[in-house]
Amino acid sequence: MINKLFKNRYFLTSIPFLTLTIFVLLIYGAIGITTKDPDFAKILRNTNLSNLIVWSYWWPLIIVTAIFWGRFWCSICPMELITSFFGKIGLRKSPGKFLKSGWVITLFYAIILIVGIHTLAIHRIPQYMAIYMIVLFAVATITGLVWEKRTFCTYVCPIGHLLGLYSLLSFKKLRVINIDVCKNCKTKDCISKENQYKFVRRSCTSELYPATLKDNRDCILCGQCFKSCTKDNIAIQKQKIAADLFTKIKLSWAEIAFFLIVSGFIVYEIFVEWSVSKKIIMIIPDYINGYFHISGSYTGTIKAITLFALLPWIYYFILAWMKRYFTHETWKSAFTQLVLAILPITASLHLLKALFKTTSRIPYWNYAISDPKGVHSAELIMKDTGLLNSSFLTFVSPAISFFAIVLPVVGLVLSFYVIRKQDHTNRLSKIITILAVLIYSGIFLTTLIIWRMT
Repeated sequence: MINKLFKNRYFLTSIPFLTLTIFVLLIYGAIGITTKDPDFAKILRNTNLSNLIVWSYWWPLIIVTAIFWGRFWCSICPMELITSFFGKIGLRKSPGKFLKSGWVITLFYAIILIVGIHTLAIHRIPQYMAIYMIVLFAVATITGLVWEKRTFCTYVCPIGHLLGLYSLLSFKKLRVINIDVCKNCKTKDCISKENQYKFVRRSCTSELYPATLKDNRDCILCGQCFKSCTKDNIAIQKQKIAADLFTKIKLSWAEIAFFLIVSGFIVYEIFVEWSVSKKIIMIIPDYINGYFHISGSYTGTIKAITLFALLPWIYYFILAWMKRYFTHETWKSAFTQLVLAILPITASLHLLKALFKTTSRIPYWNYAISDPKGVHSAELIMKDTGLLNSSFLTFVSPAISFFAIVLPVVGLVLSFYVIRKQDHTNRLSKIITILAVLIYSGIFLTTLIIWRMT
């Protein structure tokens, strides 16, 4: 069924128009809805319908689809539609080395995470969320007007590395059916320059050749190669879960840096769910803020830099240095082994955070639907939190506790399997990687067991 949909002339060309319409409506529903009260913003983020959909359901859904089905969100993302359209009439300049390095994606994501979310609270204040989405559309437009092909999707999109790394866990892949067919193909329509700017049946504008794809990181599943291939030789295929992780993967420094930020972010996201672990993880940021007398929204900036950049870099650097010093691994090889080994645990905990978020927001839906702007509802709930019906959350709590233990355990098992398949220089190198995984997973499992089981 998936392959039939991808080959359909209208399916993947019409869906982005629908998602674009939805995005415009979400922006419209958030414009003008703002507050300077941080406590009120914590409620308003859930009572405003646009904000509730974007941050509590759309974003978790992207994480889920990436882990299980690869970069399927990219298939229907309106940004691809926008950047491709403006690419037809733009300057079509070739992206330089810096764009192709992947660092723009990493820096863009870091700015959104540190400045956007943890300083300006774009995830809590609907007006700021709307501005953020408009900025994304503007960046996609400008990128399309200046650079060739699909530069935004390939080298700029702030979640490009996240989707790419998580798609290594997917049990689906886009590959050619018969490599010999590609070798004997004379026209090679899937990569032909003549087809690069067609609306339908475009050749790959992510500079990929389907016949040489080795993993899921870079293909955004736009489906155009399905239609351009005259030999009907491309298909979405099944594979064992996380099969890509067991191949020889070479990560760029930009991907490594991106993952280090994400792994620190996930530590924070899980720990803040429980008041006790939240106090523990905030000890260092609170000390820094107090020592330098930092107040207001900038305390969030310090928190984000400390927890998402500084501490993860220290942790991974020490372990990578140990591998380099004792086993003579190169820096990149050492970091790559650590990243790929810890990736399944990070992804499993990202799934858990998605579960926490989507279920915890269910009591707000009645208010968000009856009062889409959410201001009046937020005022009522702020005066009396007892208005929220939490009976459903009580009912599903045992199931959530079950997944809170099972998901990280599954991630840990996959991590050990990855380590087993990795090409280490010697036994000590493998032991250091195992140590890294045990420390990282141990802090989560210990916290989750104490929190959910006592």
